[in-house]
Amino acid sequence: MDTQTARGPSSLGHRIRHRRQALGLKTAEVAERAGLTTDRIEHIESRPFALTGAELLRLAHALDLTVEELTGPRHPASPPRPPMAPVLEPMRREECIVLIRAGSIGRIAYSGVDEVVVIPVNYRYRDELIVFRTAADSAVAQFDLDPIAIELDLFDEGLQDGWSVLVNGLVRPATDAETEANRDHLDSWAGGTRETYMIIESHRITGRRIRSW
Repeated sequence: MDTQTARGPSSLGHRIRHRRQALGLKTAEVAERAGLTTDRIEHIESRPFALTGAELLRLAHALDLTVEELTGPRHPASPPRPPMAPVLEPMRREECIVLIRAGSIGRIAYSGVDEVVVIPVNYRYRDELIVFRTAADSAVAQFDLDPIAIELDLFDEGLQDGWSVLVNGLVRPATDAETEANRDHLDSWAGGTRETYMIIESHRITGRRIRSW
């Protein structure tokens, strides 16, 4: 996995782009094959990144390669590496925002009447704000600049790696302009009448990534 902090693309990013171009594929086509977003593919090809094992497997499959072929042959004189212990690493804010922008489902957490409430929501990231919908009579719909958190993650239980991003901030009702701007771009899987749009203004964004190899 490539986690260097240089500002340019990694050697693996170069290899992925060259392989895609050799196959005559567009980034959108590779994204569809790999089950990733086009933004994620473009990020991998052009900027520093960290891959989960699942993403690496999907990319290799999308490019008609094995993982070994994609990551490059090992030097014949190099001894086999011992298994690595899991490593927990913090993620930069910029990488967290890329993952937030590419996602659409998270879990909000807020203080209810007698306990902390955690529920999944569909969301949209726009203009540095997180937007979600809820029912007009829900508890969170009554909040105005109250503390809230939203968490999103991706884990591969087989490979025992993944990442999580946590956003802490304040939640408030969307303005009429914000509601109108998001009305046709935000669906709710839960169905029902969820026409109250809420805004999360973030003041802290953190992330962690766990790698097992």
